[in-house]
Amino acid sequence: MIINFDHIPAFHTADPNEPRAVNVIVETPKGSRHKYAYKEEFGVIELRRILRGGMIWPCDFGFVTQTLADDGDAIDIALLIDEPCFPGCLVRARVLGSIGLVKNGDENDRILACPISLSGAASTWDEVHNLEDISPRLIQEIEGFLKDHQTFEGNQIELTGIKNADEAWQSVQRASERWRAKDA
Repeated sequence: MIINFDHIPAFHTADPNEPRAVNVIVETPKGSRHKYAYKEEFGVIELRRILRGGMIWPCDFGFVTQTLADDGDAIDIALLIDEPCFPGCLVRARVLGSIGLVKNGDENDRILACPISLSGAASTWDEVHNLEDISPRLIQEIEGFLKDHQTFEGNQIELTGIKNADEAWQSVQRASERWRAKDA
């Protein structure tokens, strides 16, 4: 089975009450030691590495569809969620902000988002609309994980600060424009 996510738009625009809604593909689920990533060449989710002992992913990680970040990949997203999703799962998510990160000299921010409930369903994330609605400790834990994980893999990491929802949304919009322009 070959998977292709290119037909899924970056933005979920059906709900005017959700102005910062994106479509996220989960690659690595919360609580796993495995690092999965979409391998576009083969159309599969690939096991890339196994984290060192005692280290697990603190939230689901994946990407926003139809985006192209400065590093040449789809824009990275950390999905704050109660229970892990499976690799390849499509999640409608609300952009909350981002963690500024420079990896080996290249900007490689992580967008922070939470799931958006489907109509008629309730979620603990329904009242979360920006980073001020989240525990600062959770954001610090994700920052710590990103730095420790990347440093252990041999990368040079610099955390450059937290960006608000509007700044993160602009990053996603720029990455979407870059994706559309790549084939123009």
